[in-house]
Amino acid sequence: MTAETGTTKIRIGVAGLGAVAQSVHLPLIQRRWDLFELAALADLSAANGAAVGAQFGVGPEHVYPTLGEMLDSEELDGVVLLTSGSHGGPALEALQRGVAVFCEKPLAFSLAEIDRLLEAEAAAGRPRLLLAYMKEYDPAVLALRERLPEASEIRYVNVEVLHPSGPSQLAFANLHPPARDVDPAVLAELVAADRAVIAQALGDEVAAAHGDLYANVVLGSLIHDLSLVRALVGPIETVDEVHLWASQDAPGSIEVGGTAGDNARVHLHWHYLADYPHYRETVTIHHTTGSLELEFTVPYLLNAPTELRIVSSSGTGHSHELVRSVDEAFEAELVAFHRMVTEGVEPPTRAVHGRVDVQTGQRILAVLAATSGLTIGGEAAQPA
Repeated sequence: MTAETGTTKIRIGVAGLGAVAQSVHLPLIQRRWDLFELAALADLSAANGAAVGAQFGVGPEHVYPTLGEMLDSEELDGVVLLTSGSHGGPALEALQRGVAVFCEKPLAFSLAEIDRLLEAEAAAGRPRLLLAYMKEYDPAVLALRERLPEASEIRYVNVEVLHPSGPSQLAFANLHPPARDVDPAVLAELVAADRAVIAQALGDEVAAAHGDLYANVVLGSLIHDLSLVRALVGPIETVDEVHLWASQDAPGSIEVGGTAGDNARVHLHWHYLADYPHYRETVTIHHTTGSLELEFTVPYLLNAPTELRIVSSSGTGHSHELVRSVDEAFEAELVAFHRMVTEGVEPPTRAVHGRVDVQTGQRILAVLAATSGLTIGGEAAQPA
């Protein structure tokens, strides 16, 4: 407990020290000195671990090559999982050792992985995993939720993501140089394990053709919008159209159509445009008496406000309202993690919600497979 605030600090370790760790989570953990003690780091790259450790005040004796070695050597209240690939295995390892988990997306590539997490959390008897869907903590999203009409009045939800290259989004962040000292055999083993799980989820044929799209786009980026639609109007109940094109600019563009909530139509448009001038994401909800639109900025830019624009009736005319806040969504979810660990407060984003979203992702791949003349298999071929 800190003398300054009377708040219990928790000891946390961070696994995976790439772009999101350096630009977002570690600076915020440092900012929230009142809640967290950054006790340890883990990264496959020794050079990256040493550089990031020096930057954020973690001595070399507390920097490890793997999550397992960090858990073996440190007394931690929680871990922040920011590694690449599926987090199903690492999250389960932490939970089984009694350590709470703050888990970035993708939670997992298969429903079976998530079911094991749910079993481990149930055995603990209290919430132990927060799924880091930062948009659901955004003050503009919370304001929109308060202004939503009845579900029967919502007619259409439209999502559009314009996604430039990663380096262009992170030019401001002054990241450490990319790691070049990781054993290729270790990387190959991790990639093979993820590919095996993707095949279990989709079947061999679809995994071979669209496994990267499933892992990196649907569950690696579009998952934030699947979760947001679910949180605002209800889960996507049906997926009836999926289009994939512009393969020359891999991963190209994907469009998904379906229904959610009380039979509202939903369209999601995700476009990789390497040289587009800036990241842009909008979520628009049209209802019988007006519209609500969110516009998100670069995800890694802290305290850059999401804008909520509201169009509504006003007498015989109409009104426009703009809502903006500099409160940081990433910080809010870290605060929620602290409350989960110290007070047992259930966070709004949990593994059970991640399961719904991964299942929606599998439905998307099933429809894409059908339109591509492929045979879906694995979990995605099973009845919902």
